[in-house]
Amino acid sequence: MPITCKTVKYDFTITNTTLVPDGVERLVLAVNGQMPGPLIEANWGDTIEVTVRNALTNNGTVMHWHGMRQNYTNEMDGVASITQCPIAPGDSMTYTFKASNYGTSWYHSHYAIQTYEGVFGPMIIHGPHSDDSYDEEEMIVLQDWNHIPVDALLDKAQSVAAGGPTTLDTGLINGMNVWKGAGKRYEMTVTSGNTYLIRLVNVAIQSTFKFYIDGHKMKVIGMDYVPLVPYETTILNINPGQRYDVLVTFDQTVGDYWMRSDNQQVCSSLTNSNDIKAMVHYSGGPMGTPASTAYTYTSECIDEPYGKLVPYAPMDAGEEDAEIAENVVIGAVNNLFKWSLNGVTFFADWNDPTLYSIYNNGTVPDYSGNLAIEVPNLNEWVYVIIESPIPSPHPIHLHGHDFLVLAQGLGSYTSSTALNLKNPPRRDVAILPGNAATRQSGYLVIAWKTDNPGAWLLHCHIGWHAAMGFALQIIENLDGIKDTVKQPANLNDNCASYNAYAAQNGIGTADSGI
Repeated sequence: MPITCKTVKYDFTITNTTLVPDGVERLVLAVNGQMPGPLIEANWGDTIEVTVRNALTNNGTVMHWHGMRQNYTNEMDGVASITQCPIAPGDSMTYTFKASNYGTSWYHSHYAIQTYEGVFGPMIIHGPHSDDSYDEEEMIVLQDWNHIPVDALLDKAQSVAAGGPTTLDTGLINGMNVWKGAGKRYEMTVTSGNTYLIRLVNVAIQSTFKFYIDGHKMKVIGMDYVPLVPYETTILNINPGQRYDVLVTFDQTVGDYWMRSDNQQVCSSLTNSNDIKAMVHYSGGPMGTPASTAYTYTSECIDEPYGKLVPYAPMDAGEEDAEIAENVVIGAVNNLFKWSLNGVTFFADWNDPTLYSIYNNGTVPDYSGNLAIEVPNLNEWVYVIIESPIPSPHPIHLHGHDFLVLAQGLGSYTSSTALNLKNPPRRDVAILPGNAATRQSGYLVIAWKTDNPGAWLLHCHIGWHAAMGFALQIIENLDGIKDTVKQPANLNDNCASYNAYAAQNGIGTADSGI
């Protein structure tokens, strides 16, 4: 990465507050009083320094920088129970790391399901594009939203008796929408003939969206933090945790058009599934409510077509050195749905994070049994095969790395399944496929090179599922992890403070710990 000798600094305060995103007032947890939180903007190679202050009344917090590789800075990854103890109310932590990736992403809490109460915001790292023929750019954050806090729904989502995951109310675009005539939609004004780089992020707890602008085409030039060989589409599939960079030339009749983020009901249900919209106004036009017509499509829970996701800077998969095969199962434990991998349900402890134990004791906590998988050597290739007998799709996210998607499909993985080793799609969130309508389960095969010592989380980015234990840790180069910790006082003092707070208030780990 470039050496810029520049540091960009931000100061975030996490508070309990009241907002009205779609005309319905409700309590939220917000970053600097807003949702989405403030934009983090830096250049590739800059140092990013963010001080996070916890002003919540009764919650710990952390901040994770989604998709950022954190090269040799595992302590800054911001995952409760894995890389740090939560920040106690009244305390703060300063995260310092290099912008080693470039593109579009977001930051969010990695403590319980706090993200989906409002603790998140967009992040742009400026760098090269595979097509830079654009005039302006726009950040678009897509999310699902509920008028009852999602924390109040977690028990229902986990309950066998209640029937599992629930229907949420609606969705937002850049934190705005309407509900039963109240509220306001986000509005974007464009210049006729100009091309815009639209940066898309899906921050939903459960929703897969089809994103499009009526009457317009998109050229897709990047996904997650990876530039792509450009391709054209009218509708973009975007799953929780994923990001896309698209170019849109506004070359249609001057007027007003709907920007749509349609929830895919076959994946997870929203009451207001097809009214998640923003307005696009051509400058000099009527500047009124659009009357444009939506594209037609089949509702589905898929990634963008595999064959189109060609990285612009090629990378081939190396020869396999280690393999991890995981079978994903959902079952009932004490009348709760619990996700397990190979029969083990993930659990970590807010009071005793993995990195804390490795630094101070040289050991990995055994809470998760064989779901803390050690990969001891650097410069080797790890292949992970994930299968699920449950016909439901899951966005799989890896921390600390991009991964290569070697195979992805419905049905069962077998030793004869063809693996694509020649410049396969490379990203940090990919769908483990499943089709509830046809009762087909699926498989996902990913690979990465072990070049970054640390305790790295691999998990489903559906918030309910992560809370229910659909996760594992990759302990990469255990012997080298301690030397990467540059601020041990930060790690130890944070845990001492949180543990004192937890003991005084009788707080224990409430879910899977992440």
